[in-house]
Amino acid sequence: MFTKLYLETTNPKLTLSGLLSPRIMIGIFDSVLFHTIVYVLFCNVGSWIFFGKVLSKEINARLAIALTIIMVLGYIGRLLHTREIYRAYDGDIEKTRKYIDDHYISWVFLS
Repeated sequence: MFTKLYLETTNPKLTLSGLLSPRIMIGIFDSVLFHTIVYVLFCNVGSWIFFGKVLSKEINARLAIALTIIMVLGYIGRLLHTREIYRAYDGDIEKTRKYIDDHYISWVFLS
């Protein structure tokens, strides 16, 4: 669903200004919105299962704001991390891509 966005935002040749391009920002916005809704729903289901009630509107709003900030910063962090790996591999794009793909799970919840 967000594979193209993942590939674009883990490209070590992408600049920070490129990350802010309208096309990529729309993809980031869509991803953040989708995942925020899913995570807030998940937290509400968990609250309902364990405590018998859903979270209040105030808690849901705070949760959504916190998740949004974390995920947006996660995209920036992931790009910077990718660029550092690229430099460590002396510009070898194939090794960088393999490393990022193998270790993607550690960044999945931050983006």
